[in-house]
Amino acid sequence: MANRRKFLAGLGALASGSAAAVGTGAFTSVSADRTVAVNVADDSDALLAIRGDKRNGSFTSNAVEYVDTNGGQVSIDITETSAGATGINDNATTTLDDLLAIENQGSQDVYVGYTHPASPNGNFALYHEDSDFLDPNASDPGTDDYDASAGKYTNDGQLNINTAPDADSDGNPDLVRLTPGETLEHIGMFFFGSPDASAISADPITFQAVDEFSDL
Repeated sequence: MANRRKFLAGLGALASGSAAAVGTGAFTSVSADRTVAVNVADDSDALLAIRGDKRNGSFTSNAVEYVDTNGGQVSIDITETSAGATGINDNATTTLDDLLAIENQGSQDVYVGYTHPASPNGNFALYHEDSDFLDPNASDPGTDDYDASAGKYTNDGQLNINTAPDADSDGNPDLVRLTPGETLEHIGMFFFGSPDASAISADPITFQAVDEFSDL
């Protein structure tokens, strides 16, 4: 995005300079229509692909139970299960592993995370357990060496992907950086204390993919 803005700004400067040099191209305004070709893709086929999680080539049991892909948009439903449950426990910690996977199907590296008005204050968060994004060389696995911009990740096995937290206090959100074609797998959700079900359900989870931290 930043490079595109710089390119457009440079193009404008070039056009202004050319007009000044010739001296005969003054005008008050220009309006020109141009066609735009855009496809709206299902979540599984979009630039930022979002789909149910898989292990060993098959959708996980939690993806089958809780992830809905009807209409091409992914949603998570924990209000009723096939076994008759109607919600999560209050005053408890509930963890749902292996719900989602996110793939970068664009052409540039991106940082990937999510936002939600009720996370974490509504007592829920998303995390991942993708071993490709764990740093086996962390001096203190679980607490040290979390620096996505340097490709270093902690090895605590459960990493929050909210765009807000800054666990290593480097001033940047603690997010995974995906190269084109790379997938962040095994994304789950956990609930703790007394989850605010109404606040959690009131707004959608917003997944974000940006090339620069400053764009978050």
